[in-house]
Amino acid sequence: MSAGIRLRTALDKSCRPLDGEFLTTVLVEITPPRRADRLPLNLGILVDTSESMQNEKLARAKDACQALIAQLDPGDSFCLISFASHAHVLIPSVTRSEASTTDIAAVLATLKAEGVTSLLRGLDDVFREVRRRAGPERTSFVLLLSDGYPTTTQGYVDEHTSPYIQRVDREMRERGVSLTTIGLGDAANYDQAFLRRLGDAGNGQFYYCSSPALLAEQFATELGRIQNTVLSQVGLTVKHLKGKVRRLWRVFPDKKLFDTPDLKAGSFGVPLGSFQDGRTQAFLVDVVTTAEQARPGRERLLEVEATWSTGGDARSASTTVVFELTDDERALAQRNMEVVHLATECLDALLEDELETAVSGGDVTRQTSVLARKKQLTMRLGKTEATRVLEEMEDSLSRGESISQDALARSSQATRPTQRLG
Repeated sequence: MSAGIRLRTALDKSCRPLDGEFLTTVLVEITPPRRADRLPLNLGILVDTSESMQNEKLARAKDACQALIAQLDPGDSFCLISFASHAHVLIPSVTRSEASTTDIAAVLATLKAEGVTSLLRGLDDVFREVRRRAGPERTSFVLLLSDGYPTTTQGYVDEHTSPYIQRVDREMRERGVSLTTIGLGDAANYDQAFLRRLGDAGNGQFYYCSSPALLAEQFATELGRIQNTVLSQVGLTVKHLKGKVRRLWRVFPDKKLFDTPDLKAGSFGVPLGSFQDGRTQAFLVDVVTTAEQARPGRERLLEVEATWSTGGDARSASTTVVFELTDDERALAQRNMEVVHLATECLDALLEDELETAVSGGDVTRQTSVLARKKQLTMRLGKTEATRVLEEMEDSLSRGESISQDALARSSQATRPTQRLG
């Protein structure tokens, strides 16, 4: 194993039967070095200036952008893009030392809230600017702020969100550009699930900012996180897989369900984006294997490899995961409770998605059922805030009221972080 990244693996069940299909969950934990030199930041700021951003929202957004840029180091670069009916490159990609505070303030003062929400145009422009400086020796991030649904050029809500997700995913896969989204204001006025999926596609975050007064704090929180980046464009490759993949999750520090990877000759790879100083990220791979009257003994299940670059040199760390085929009932009954707990956290996230679907479809019976199952699970996981929000939802349904988008957004925010054992 190469120095730099620490790679650890574990199985929920280290043994499998001699016959039949069997599900094994593999924990892959990747930890970058501590106190490593942080990478210069290549930041794109993408701000919604559509008509709904009037008054306090836009004023707070301007202040938050000004404060965010002021916190950049001289060697960091940034660009500022606004989008409404059209996208505008307000400040092309420059280093912080090249941009004066007076000039930045003058540009921000010109912003007005008008027009519709042509997000795709904004994404195209901000990615075009950010990719000019993107590379493994910088951490490239886009910070997107919006308070509304994406719209067509005619102002209608764009129901076809796949092109947005695919655009962000392509930029992450091809150039390692991450994206974090911030939803501003009442969640009833925008699609928080869509903004969360955008953040997932960009291996970033989603923040629910219920009040414009909290915006500068949210900006600062995310900037503090990404300024501690020590590795960018990290990749995960699984090789020699003895079976098929059912699901792939990022499970720590928060949860993201990846698209089911396509296997080619028993291998697949996924981009993981950036890693912060000493901050572990953990992933779960659900693998289904098949055996028929197999002989007892140890076999390779798969090989895991993490890749990155430092100083222009490609680096990697790898390890082989093995399991044991046996008919020993006692051995087959053993479980690794760390991995079982993390898998339970993923089940909680799946129930959150199911709840959002039930609310969107207006199916009250299904909402009631999912709420009961999810509350039981969050109580078992010790998630007090998540449980409290679910109880609020149950109270709403008992009064004959609908579950609010605000409650759904708060439930999602409480579900996303993962609590580890110990």
